[in-house]
Amino acid sequence: MPMANIIVPLILLLSAGCTSSQGFDRAAMSERLQVAPPSIPDNQPRSPQSPRPSPPFRLGVFFATHDVPDTPSIKKIQWLSADRDHLLFELAPLRDEQLLTDTFVLMDVTLRSDDIKGIRQAGGRFGADLVVIIDGMAAVDRYNNYLAWLYPTLIGAYLVPGTESDVLVMATAHLLAVRSDWHMPIQTTEGQSKVTGAAAFLEDNTPLHEAKRLAIQTLGKQITELLRLLK
Repeated sequence: MPMANIIVPLILLLSAGCTSSQGFDRAAMSERLQVAPPSIPDNQPRSPQSPRPSPPFRLGVFFATHDVPDTPSIKKIQWLSADRDHLLFELAPLRDEQLLTDTFVLMDVTLRSDDIKGIRQAGGRFGADLVVIIDGMAAVDRYNNYLAWLYPTLIGAYLVPGTESDVLVMATAHLLAVRSDWHMPIQTTEGQSKVTGAAAFLEDNTPLHEAKRLAIQTLGKQITELLRLLK
């Protein structure tokens, strides 16, 4: 049975490749999320405390990208249009409160999260008063549960929910004034989601999207509360 000779090793490989939960390395994820302190140009006076900006604001939102490669335990976040729309939705009440005149996504593929000067300059070109930098990392813990012993029965890998995909997303933000060196870090948030299914069909993208949604939802609320404190 040539087909069985192909399928059996494949199923055994699926079941052996993710046998137990490895958990999440939160310390390593936090280290990758550290944003460099905003730099002050050499020709700009350095004051111990810049005056905080006053509303109403035009807010630019910059979603950071990373050039660093993925590791077995940590993966880059790919920000999608749905993620950007979700954050703008969370910030929408501030327009009704007249704290924000406008909110827009600052799209510039040449910028990185540690290029504070470049982000400020880009925000200024688009008329922003403040820019918030959004950054994130993800980790996937994929493992088998007690039902995986049925996988070698050929149809088991297609029918038995013996694999679990647990995803953690850590997201952070940094709020910057465009025309001064005022800045404010925002506490890191987490979103976590898990799905269970058959090894042949279970995709990590499903819990990843949900974990991102939860992290952005919490982060949006924190940004909202911080901007309200600037009244």
